Amino acid sequence: MRLLVAIAVVLAAALLVVATLQYQWIDDISASEHQRALALRDMAAHHFAGDVDRDVAQIAGAFQATQPDEVAARYREWLTIAHDKRLIDVIYVADPNRIQRFDGEKLVDAQWPPEFQFVRDQLQIRPPPRRPSPLIANIPAIMLPMRPGPPPPRPRFEDRPPPDEFGFGPPPPMRPRREPPPATILIQLSREYLTRSLFPELKQKYFGDEYDVAIVNGNEFVYRSDPKSARADLSLPLLRVGPPDTPAWRLLVHRRGVALEEVVAASRRRNLVISSAVLALLAGSFVLLGVLARRAERQRLQQLEFVAGITHEVNTPLAALTSAGQNLADGVVSDPKHVKSYGAMVVKESRRLADLVAQVLDFAGLQSRGASPRRESVDVASLIDEAIAQSAWIAEERHVAIERTVPSDLPSVTADAPSLTRAIQNLIANAIRHGGDGGWVGVRAVGEDGNVDIVVEDRGRGIAARDMAHLFEPFYRGKDSNNVRGTGLGLTIVQQIARAHGGAVTIDHRRANGAAFTLRIPAEHANV
Repeated sequence: MRLLVAIAVVLAAALLVVATLQYQWIDDISASEHQRALALRDMAAHHFAGDVDRDVAQIAGAFQATQPDEVAARYREWLTIAHDKRLIDVIYVADPNRIQRFDGEKLVDAQWPPEFQFVRDQLQIRPPPRRPSPLIANIPAIMLPMRPGPPPPRPRFEDRPPPDEFGFGPPPPMRPRREPPPATILIQLSREYLTRSLFPELKQKYFGDEYDVAIVNGNEFVYRSDPKSARADLSLPLLRVGPPDTPAWRLLVHRRGVALEEVVAASRRRNLVISSAVLALLAGSFVLLGVLARRAERQRLQQLEFVAGITHEVNTPLAALTSAGQNLADGVVSDPKHVKSYGAMVVKESRRLADLVAQVLDFAGLQSRGASPRRESVDVASLIDEAIAQSAWIAEERHVAIERTVPSDLPSVTADAPSLTRAIQNLIANAIRHGGDGGWVGVRAVGEDGNVDIVVEDRGRGIAARDMAHLFEPFYRGKDSNNVRGTGLGLTIVQQIARAHGGAVTIDHRRANGAAFTLRIPAEHANV
């Protein structure tokens, strides 16, 4: 027992340690899942912004420091590396005096578009103001200064005045050096292509259906994958072609449905529930092992008590039979009156021994028999009479009167007559042994609700409440039955026989004095 207690303590301590470690492990796993989800979201957002910025940067690099006559060549070079030529809507080359439009092959004169009017105003200023970023976010467009052309030619020598008499000519007049007006290339990006093709394609590529994406220019929504979504879990600059701190569009990312933190928390709760269930199952297994160990120990003790009880029960009639037989064999008893008395004692002890052997054989047979008993139509009244006759010697020994109440119209039952008789006889014998101090045992039968109820009752001290739950356990003997002979198998055999016939045996818990057992068997017509 001490070893079992020590093992239980060690198992409980190990279970506690495992539960603590598992709780910490689940917390670490949840934190790792949260960080991994955030990292995947941030990586997808940076890939989205990087693809857009790379396309725009390719445009800025292709047309950087160009001249008007080089626009067509630069455009063809850009086409060789462009993701999609639809990204550029139109290209303009402008100076303070005029604006030209690139038609795909050459520059042609054009009118100033209204959206570029502020550019024309800036070009009129000398020198024109330097823009912090090539990006014009509202259009959107990229504005790049063009490479200046060659300077104007110097005056030729023959244009100078002749020298004077001393050989010195007048200094040549200082002609102001004119610089050509500054030229600018304006590359207008296609907003329709961005919002209807590029942004949806990148959103599905990097975010799938898990996140919503929006592109904003200041307070204006340029693109939204979900028109109802206006929140942002992450914000990144977009269309970055200038210094990092210059204004640009922004990419907004928001998780669709439940927030990421709530998803991680729900996953943590789910893991805790599963882990708790596993630990509870493990703890239940430990408890079950303990219960089974205690039950096995209790059954071992019960079996020892059963063997001791059987030995005692068998030894008593055997000793009486041996003594009586020895006396008769030795001629100690010769008086016919005493011989008759000895014969009656031999018969009584033989019946007691036969009854004991029958109980043990019945229990062993019912435990091992898997097939149903042989069934036939039997009269319940005859079974009750047979059981009372078999119990008469016990009633005479205990001075107990048996009262029989059986109606004449009691329905028959389909049963194995010997086993059902044994069940009734066990109930009667049990009532005589444990409730015989009341001097009366009643046996009555009644048919109702398609069943036949056989009730055996007594007027003894009754059954203690602590014994009620264990009455039908094999080898169990109540605390108040130590002075009563028996094996603790009678009620177990009755229950097994009742179940084999599709019935049941119950006890009336409402009785204050005495005990009443009811054996219920389905009537014959109920089995058809």
